[in-house]
Amino acid sequence: MRESIDGASFAQAMIHAAASLNLQKQQINELNVFPVPDGDTGTNMSLTLGTAAAELRKKQPRTVGEAAATNASALLRGARGNSGVILSLLFRGFAKAVKDKDTIDGRDLAIALDFGVAAAYKAVMKPAEGTILTVLRDSAAAAKHARKKKMGCDEALAYVVEEAYASVQRTPDLLPVLKENGVVDAGGFGLAIFFDAFVSALLGKEGPMVDELAFARGTAPKVEIEQINDWEGSAYRYCTEFLVHSDTVDVDAAKDFLPTMGDCDLMVGMHPNFKVHVHSIHLRQVTEFSSAKAVLTTASATISARTRYLS
Repeated sequence: MRESIDGASFAQAMIHAAASLNLQKQQINELNVFPVPDGDTGTNMSLTLGTAAAELRKKQPRTVGEAAATNASALLRGARGNSGVILSLLFRGFAKAVKDKDTIDGRDLAIALDFGVAAAYKAVMKPAEGTILTVLRDSAAAAKHARKKKMGCDEALAYVVEEAYASVQRTPDLLPVLKENGVVDAGGFGLAIFFDAFVSALLGKEGPMVDELAFARGTAPKVEIEQINDWEGSAYRYCTEFLVHSDTVDVDAAKDFLPTMGDCDLMVGMHPNFKVHVHSIHLRQVTEFSSAKAVLTTASATISARTRYLS
């Protein structure tokens, strides 16, 4: 019976969860219709978590505070796509909550997940119900309920996993495009898979946490991505991501500027390191953003960008 989580167990659980999600990334990709049907949510989440797993293997942190800080920093640098950035936000808030702790218990977990939810919702300008954010919020609510019921650490962890999958199953009722295409939300499903693998590793289990949860993986509806390439939910076809390094970034000005470039805009991090994600309609807007240092900073900034076409 596990009563607490230390740095080594947190790191090993992250590494295991990254590997597990990588194995199921295509299953997640096949659900991807929102916000853009580009079939890469699983891949983005896997690449994001893989960056953190590699860093945790290298540093081998001792306390959970050290592990969470290492994890959050790596996730910020390696975040890919909306889902990856939201994962980085979750663990940025988590790391803030546990920064001075050697170990955490069920109570600490509930508080840390609440911090993660707050960080994610604060950064997303127009959060939609029925997405990874909804599943994250419901999972945090489950941890809070477990705390009120005075569940042990292992029982609380299992309860969070169960509620994450239950939340995933509700996503088509909250987001019409999911119901139209007969799918659950890809990012939310990926988050539930992550929680499942993370908790399984903490509790020393080989397979999924609870047998009854198998339906969430075995019968989750799927679509062929090519059948929905004409979906008109977004006119913005270029996904651009930036790493900005500057001590003087005007965060508020940058966040006001980003929506003028397109949609799905996110800016996360803190001085001097920030991650920026935005979907734009023209490739020229990418260079406009890159050169807009007057908006981003009052001094020089180092900006590295990656752009890809979404369909």
